[in-house]
Amino acid sequence: MRKFFALATLLLLITGFTSFAQSIENPSVGVPEDWNCRITKIETDKQFTTVSFEYTARSDSSWVQLNKEIFIQTDVDNEHYNYIKSDNIAMVPAKHTFAKAGDKLAFKIYFKKIPATAKTIDIIERPGYRSDGIKFFNYYNVSLTQSLPAGSTRKVKVTDVVLLPPPPVERQDAVSGLSQQETDMQNAMGPVYGNMAKAMLNARLDYYKQPGKIAEIAKLTHQYFQALVKEGFAQDQALKIIITGGILSPVGNGQ
Repeated sequence: MRKFFALATLLLLITGFTSFAQSIENPSVGVPEDWNCRITKIETDKQFTTVSFEYTARSDSSWVQLNKEIFIQTDVDNEHYNYIKSDNIAMVPAKHTFAKAGDKLAFKIYFKKIPATAKTIDIIERPGYRSDGIKFFNYYNVSLTQSLPAGSTRKVKVTDVVLLPPPPVERQDAVSGLSQQETDMQNAMGPVYGNMAKAMLNARLDYYKQPGKIAEIAKLTHQYFQALVKEGFAQDQALKIIITGGILSPVGNGQ
């Protein structure tokens, strides 16, 4: 009888540890916004879901920073699992500046614990497209069950890459000025950019659906308009500035 209770206790302990600890290294990522930064590990314990990153500077004096608004969303529900803390990464408005291209920075971000039933997650720092080249830590369709081979940075899908035989003679399109190979590659990448735009738009809509977020944005926009007028802009000039740029152009990771 004593052996039976000892075995039962051991099984309960094993079950408890398993339920509180999930881990995956080098997870497959569907759509990463910043190709200079890769996810190296995702761990969930009884307190946090922790995501480990490795950022590689692509040029001298590149910089990186983190917005505390970053959150996780899962395939289980629409809840936002918010930022708790981070290790070894500068928080806005501070920046980590690299000395030279190729330098690396490893850091961790701790989020509210996600459900054990989640199979995929989105990591969203700031949704939306930036025309100035600034990237954010936005990663869509990150697998919690499938790892990439060592040294890989992304799972390659059939729709991502189309292998084309080299043309016997390189010619240019009369209208666009692109070579045939460049035109074919541009056409092949169309579905990829379409999926990326769709995922980013959905993430942005989810961001604005947060309780009180629309009212907060309206209040900030009104304050911005009043500040522009106070500084000497005509009302129509202030309105044009808000329409074309607005106060919501976020600060993000430099290149």
